[in-house]
Amino acid sequence: MNGTGQVPISHAHADWTLRSFALPGHVQVLTATGWRRGWLVARDNGPAGWRGLVQYEFGDLEITEYLAADHIASPDLWLTDERG
Repeated sequence: MNGTGQVPISHAHADWTLRSFALPGHVQVLTATGWRRGWLVARDNGPAGWRGLVQYEFGDLEITEYLAADHIASPDLWLTDERG
């Protein structure tokens, strides 16, 4: 993983991977506090590239936000927040 905690893949691969996920579908999302399980509910290709509309729980709150493709991963991946 790189210094920002993103999935270590190229942007082209991240875009392709995001487009291949089922809607709606389970995913792992990288938030400011680390990786969380969530739902991918939509995707959009904008000027900055592909991004996904995701929902995930944060404490007692349910968060819905757009995240860049490299902040969204398959639910089958084992991801760590360890830096190094």
